[in-house]
Amino acid sequence: MRRGTLVSLYVVFLGLLVFSVVVQVWFLPSEVRTVVAVFPEVQPLAVPSVVWGVLAIACWQIAGIIALDLMWHADRHHFDASTHGRLRTMIGCLFLFIALVVAALIALNIRGYSTPGVMFGLIGTGLLAVIGATSLAIFLGSRPLAGRYSHV
Repeated sequence: MRRGTLVSLYVVFLGLLVFSVVVQVWFLPSEVRTVVAVFPEVQPLAVPSVVWGVLAIACWQIAGIIALDLMWHADRHHFDASTHGRLRTMIGCLFLFIALVVAALIALNIRGYSTPGVMFGLIGTGLLAVIGATSLAIFLGSRPLAGRYSHV
């Protein structure tokens, strides 16, 4: 990978990680307060929605940190057995996010707060996570670990 491309990817990923922390800490709670002020009937969902949002964003943050680490190894053309563990961790984060999406879909439908915008957003991000996890699983399946990295 060319050095300029790699530096650009680092900058983009670091920028996204910083932005996601700002969203978690400031934007998400602020927006929930605003929505509750306009629509007081959604007050029971205020705390669960902030907790859900923080956890969902954390799943993507962990995946982003792993991606930064993998880019570091790709720059040095260093792909070894520990890389499989990192990719499995990334898949686990994506599956955790999918579980959070399914739980949110069920909870919002049961409580009757299933507005189209929220539902499309949840379904869209859930599908994105499914595609990502499936792609990573296929990649891992196409690169068998046994014997490939042994230095015996």
